[in-house]
Amino acid sequence: ALAADAPPAARSSEAPPALAAAVPASPGTAAAASSEATGRVIDRAAERLMVDFCGLLTAADRFSFQLDASFDEVLRTGTRVQYHKSSEVVVQRPDRLRVDAESDKGARSFFYDGKTLAVYDPDRNLYAVFPAPPTLDAMLDAAEDRGLTIPLNDLARSKPCAGLAELTRTGHYAGRHYFNGEPHHHLVFVTDGADIQLWLDTGEVPLLRKVVIDYRALPGAPRYEGGLTDWSFEPAIEASTFTFTVPQQAVKVELREAGTAEGGKTP
Repeated sequence: ALAADAPPAARSSEAPPALAAAVPASPGTAAAASSEATGRVIDRAAERLMVDFCGLLTAADRFSFQLDASFDEVLRTGTRVQYHKSSEVVVQRPDRLRVDAESDKGARSFFYDGKTLAVYDPDRNLYAVFPAPPTLDAMLDAAEDRGLTIPLNDLARSKPCAGLAELTRTGHYAGRHYFNGEPHHHLVFVTDGADIQLWLDTGEVPLLRKVVIDYRALPGAPRYEGGLTDWSFEPAIEASTFTFTVPQQAVKVELREAGTAEGGKTP
């Protein structure tokens, strides 16, 4: 298998959970219903902003963005070590994905064409390919089963606001706070295991610009922080964008079988 990034016994925040799913999936009655049924409290301002953003993603046939992230790894000694990763993400629904990522732990590229998922390590000229389901949702589930880390993959799902709705305990609008010199809508959501903060544009289109996730339930409480830029809903897509062509002298290796991946590791 491609070498795992995380050292043994390390706890990593590299793979964040469904972040946009930290709010109800339907507008209007969702917050009240969840509050009455489970004691959850999500205020209307936070709900409205997330419904608008997630509705935009749900309706988009294709989109792209740049993600610059930092993530902690907690060693067995309790020491927190921070790493960085930069990723370019291109999504075309219902069955195309391309990710090119570079990090302190090396580079990775993912190519999904509706039939196969290819993972390429350009630093060592290694690649792996496995048959993939015919939809993004099913492919992302299969990739997770194999321990693959695809940055903020829930944004590519058909229902990007569905995954963590049941886990959210509270959510509120924290106000207009500055990020990169501009005011943004600042939202805070709490689950049993994590605190999630989101910053969205204050303009007509509330695009997600920053996410911070503190994993309270993990030893050492590692943090994931990502900034999203260069959003486009009309990205230039070529015929070869989602197709993996094996480079010269590249060596094929095997991915882990589904169900054998270890938490916090990335092949």
